[in-house]
Amino acid sequence: MKFPHSLLLVFWCTFSVAQSSLIEQLHAMQINPRLKEKVYVHTNKTTYFPDDIIWFKAYVGDSINYPSARTKILEVRLFDENGDQMFARTISITDGTGLGQFELNDAIAPGTYYLQARTNYMRNFGEEYQYLQEITILGEKALNIPKKEGPIYDIQLFPESGDLVEDIENKLGIKALLNGKSIDFKGSIINEEGETITTFQSEHEGLGRFSFVYKKGETYRARIKVKDTVLEQAVPAASEKGVVLSIDNSDEEFLHVYLKVNEATFYNQIYSNYTLLYHQDRQLFQLYSVARLDSVTSSIKTKKDIFLDGVHTLTLFADDRPIAQRKFYIETDRKKTLIFLEKSKIDADSVTYRLLSRGKKNNLSADLSISILHKKSKVADLKNTIKSAFLLRPHVRGYIENPAYYFDIENEKRKEHLDLLLLTQGWTGYTLDEIIKEINPIEKYAFETGFELKGKIKEEIKRKKLVLIPNDFRIMDKAKLQDKSTFVFQDLDVFKGDTVRVAYQNWLGKISRPLKIEYDTTTYSKNRYRLSIAANENYKADHSGKTAQNGITGWTDDTPFENVDGTIDLDEVIVTERKRSEQYVQRRKTIKKYEPLVSDIGKYYNVPLPEVLNNSDSNLMDFLVNEGFSLKTTGTGHSYLGGHRKVAFLSINGRPIRPERLPNLQIKDIENIMVNNLGFNPATQISTMIFQVFTSDALGQNKNTLYDKFVIKNGFHRAKKYYTPLYVFERSRPLELIEVDWKPNVITNKKGEVSFKIVRKDSENGLLFEIQGFSNEGHLISKTILTD
Repeated sequence: MKFPHSLLLVFWCTFSVAQSSLIEQLHAMQINPRLKEKVYVHTNKTTYFPDDIIWFKAYVGDSINYPSARTKILEVRLFDENGDQMFARTISITDGTGLGQFELNDAIAPGTYYLQARTNYMRNFGEEYQYLQEITILGEKALNIPKKEGPIYDIQLFPESGDLVEDIENKLGIKALLNGKSIDFKGSIINEEGETITTFQSEHEGLGRFSFVYKKGETYRARIKVKDTVLEQAVPAASEKGVVLSIDNSDEEFLHVYLKVNEATFYNQIYSNYTLLYHQDRQLFQLYSVARLDSVTSSIKTKKDIFLDGVHTLTLFADDRPIAQRKFYIETDRKKTLIFLEKSKIDADSVTYRLLSRGKKNNLSADLSISILHKKSKVADLKNTIKSAFLLRPHVRGYIENPAYYFDIENEKRKEHLDLLLLTQGWTGYTLDEIIKEINPIEKYAFETGFELKGKIKEEIKRKKLVLIPNDFRIMDKAKLQDKSTFVFQDLDVFKGDTVRVAYQNWLGKISRPLKIEYDTTTYSKNRYRLSIAANENYKADHSGKTAQNGITGWTDDTPFENVDGTIDLDEVIVTERKRSEQYVQRRKTIKKYEPLVSDIGKYYNVPLPEVLNNSDSNLMDFLVNEGFSLKTTGTGHSYLGGHRKVAFLSINGRPIRPERLPNLQIKDIENIMVNNLGFNPATQISTMIFQVFTSDALGQNKNTLYDKFVIKNGFHRAKKYYTPLYVFERSRPLELIEVDWKPNVITNKKGEVSFKIVRKDSENGLLFEIQGFSNEGHLISKTILTD
C-alpha cells in the first residue's frame, strides 16, 4: 500500500457517529496540514582526534520519509558540553541530501560535543524538535573539580493511559536514573500495612513495568532498590471513576486496544460518546466511535496494515475532551529493504565491492553514504541511524540513550523494549486544542529555499531590470527595481565567499555597469546559538508525564543568560572545569577571522614574531631572513624564497605574491603570520612551507564597492571532497581509532547496484561497513556489515 502525502482519514463507527465538534476540528486541521520534516546526519565516525575532520552527509525527509522537496537549507552546528556553539555550517540540500564537514584543526579541546541539525521549518514544532547526536573528541581532558553533591536518584512512574482508576487493574511504566543515567533496579509495590502487592525489576535501560489492582480507599508506595540503596516513592492517587486505556502490541497482524472501567463508572456513564483517534502527526488513520460502553472491558482490534511504519499515537476522547493517550510502534514489511555486499574484483592495490539494494518486490534506486572502518573499530558507536531518526525520534519526547538499539534486528527483544519506552511517554496535550496544535502548529517559520541579496541603486536609474552575475559571467538571476531604487534577488543558490556583480540589462540583453550600489548587509548577521543541555544528560518528568526536553535557543552578545531548571549557564561554570583553554578559544577565533581570505586556513599555525623585529624599521623580508630564507634565483632566471634544504611560498591577505614583487611591508602593519608546513620530500631532500601574511587592515576594507565583486556573506558552506587523513598513511595511530574510507555519495542504479573501491591493504584485517540512506520512495536503509 502506497500512502500519498495527503491525509488518510478512515471513519469506522461501530455504535454511533463521532461527535460533530471533534470531527469539525479534525477536518479543519486537514485544510492546511503541516509537513513534519525529519533530519538524520550520518558522520564518518563518532569519535575523533582533535586534528580530525568530521565528515557528514545529511538526509532530510518529509512526513512519510520521502526525500524532502521543500527545504533547500539545513543548519548543522557543533556545541560543547556547556551548550556553547563551536562551529556552524549551512548545508545545501538537493533531493533531500547534502554534504558538509567540520574541520577541527586543534581548535577545540577533548571532550563530549553535540552535533545538532534542523531546518527552519522544523522550528514550527518547537525549539526542542531537532536532530541531536553525541560526538567524542579524544585526548587528555582537563581535570574537573569534584562535585560536592552525592548521588542523585530520579524515579518516575507512568500510568499507561495517564491516570489510575480504583478497583481495576492498572499498568504502570517505571524509569530509574542515577545522576542522569539509566540504572538497573528491583522493586515492589506495598500497601499501607507494608504488605507486598506485586514485584518488578528493570528490563532495559532502567525501564520496567508492573500491573496491580488499586483498591478503593488504599494508598500505595513503590519501594525500589538501586544497588545498595532503597528508595520509596508514593504511587499517584487513583480516581474513583474513569477509563483506563491499554494496548497489546504483541500480535503481528492486529493491534489490540482495551477500554477498562470499574463498576462505579459503568453504571453511571456521564459521557454520551467515546472516540478513539489513531494518528501519526498529521496522518489520521482511524476514528472509532463508541456510543456507550456495554461492559467493564471493551476490546477493539485493528489491522496493522492500515498504519505507516513508525511511532503512532492513540488518543481516547470522552465527547470532545481527551482523557487518555498511549503511543505504539508499527513495523510493516511494506518498506522492507535488503542490502547485499560482496567483493567483485581484487587488483594489486585495490578491492572493488559490489552493493545491491533491494525492496520487498524490486531492486531499489537509493542514495547512500558508507562509513568504512576497521573491523575492530572503537570509533563506530552508532547510536543513531536513519531509521531511529525518522521513525522514532520525531515522535518521542526527551532523551533516548541508544535509539539505534530498537531497530537492530539482532536484538530479539527490541520491539518489546520499544513498547516499554513508549509506555513511559507523557501526553502531547490535555485539551483538543493542545493536541491539534501539537499535530498542526501555527506556521511561524517558512521553508528556506535559498538566500536573498538586497540593495539600492544610489544613482540616476538607467534601467529597471537588473541581473546578477557570478565569476563565470553567466546570468545567475534577474530582478526588477522596487520603489524605483531597491532590488531583491531571491532564492539564490550561492556559497559563502562567492563573489557576484549586479548590472543593468536592457531589452536587447546588453548589460552595463551601475556606478554606485549600496548593499543591505543587515540580513547577513546571524545569531549565535546556545544549546540547552539538561544537566543530567536526560529529561526530567513529573508523574503526569510532562517533560522538559533539550532545546536550542537563539542569543546575541546582548542576551542575558537566565537560570533554567536543569541547564548549566556559562556564568555558573568554574573556569578550571571548562574543556576549552584560552589556546583553543584563540585558535578558533583566528580560523573564523581569516577563513574568508584563505579557505584552508585551518592547516596553518601562528608564527610568533621575534622580539628583535619589534622596531619601526623591521619589514617582512627581515622576518623571512630571520626564518632562514633569502631571495634566490634559478638557472632560468626565476626568483624564489629558499633556505637550507627548504623553500617557501608567500601570500598576503590570501593573494599569492611573487618573491621579486615582495612589498616593503613593515612589521608594524602586519597583524598575523601563519605557516603551513607541507613536509619533507625524500626525493628532492627539500622541505616546503607556505606563509600567510595578514595586514592589520585586511578585513577592514570596504568590499561593497560598486560593480566590483560583492563577497557573499550569507550562503551555503561549500562541501569539500573527502581525503584520507595523513596519519592513516603514516600508521601512527591505532587501527581501531582511525577510519578506512568515507563514501558519502553512493547512488545505486535502477537495478539497485553500485560498485566502489577501497585500498587493498586496508581490507586485510577485516572491515566494518556502516551503510545509511533512503530511496526516493521512502525506503529507509540502515545496515552494518562486517567482512573478513
